[in-house]
Amino acid sequence: MAKRLLKANRNAQKWATVTWTLCGLALSGAVHAATTPDAATPSAPRQEPSAPLVNPAGILATMADQLDRKPDFVVLKLENLPITQHDVAGVIRAMPLGMASLNFEEVYRRALDVMVRQKAMVLRARLEKIDQDPDVKHQSDLAVEHVLVDAWLKRRADAAVTDKALHDLYDSQVAGKPGPDQVKARVILVATEAEAEALIQKLRDGADFAELARQVSKDPSAQAGGDLGYRIRESVTPEVGAAMFSLGPGQTTTYPVASIGGYFVIRVEARSSHGTLTFDEARPMLEKELRAHAVSEAIGSLLSNVKFVPPSKPGEQAVPVKQ
Repeated sequence: MAKRLLKANRNAQKWATVTWTLCGLALSGAVHAATTPDAATPSAPRQEPSAPLVNPAGILATMADQLDRKPDFVVLKLENLPITQHDVAGVIRAMPLGMASLNFEEVYRRALDVMVRQKAMVLRARLEKIDQDPDVKHQSDLAVEHVLVDAWLKRRADAAVTDKALHDLYDSQVAGKPGPDQVKARVILVATEAEAEALIQKLRDGADFAELARQVSKDPSAQAGGDLGYRIRESVTPEVGAAMFSLGPGQTTTYPVASIGGYFVIRVEARSSHGTLTFDEARPMLEKELRAHAVSEAIGSLLSNVKFVPPSKPGEQAVPVKQ
């Protein structure tokens, strides 16, 4: 399948008859063939998620970081277009957060499938000389500008997060002050609302929450009976947090909670006031605040110093702006 696909890339006449659906099916088959144990392409590294789904961004970031240990490693080539582990990592970082409920091998396969489709379409677009179209060139320039802006802001945000800045912010905003409320909770995650409603009825009939979680939950906490331990509200998604912190000890949600990856059934086992957050506990929140402040200041500084040139009047030749 992979050889036939690559041969088709060289034949413009055949490419003209390929539809999006057919392209998707053929390329998906090529990816599956290329990623079997007997293929030259290395299999995806094994990575079991260690955090519950309530932190899906962290799970996807961990998967991508693992691939970025060897960013230049080429996992597959479509004619002269290589696909590197860094390319696949980039797709994983941009995936919908619901993908964090899948295991690493499946996420890797889907990300590679996306890159294969993209490279195949790039080959086709170049054959048709679409890259020479003026409008396409303009859009390409805008895309480059977006990348530059993101990189520029990221560098300034990264530079703002220093050990001194973090400790200074911790001392001024967190140290010696009461911490947030926290709850000890269990969760069950299923794919559909109907499944969640059926579980809620079983719990009303006396079923054991932990046992049900072990049997059916798709959340990584399933093996622990859905136990998340103590959580502050900021450590879970807004939907889960709103439901979780509205319950008292011993209470279970009376309706499915729609969130990233599916539907949650939640039980709160205890509530307490968190003591003063340690520096390590507060660090993610502190980093986020420092980054946001740095970005705001960077943009504000730019706009206060930039020279604005009024637009030309209709029919009047535009005045070039000196760089």
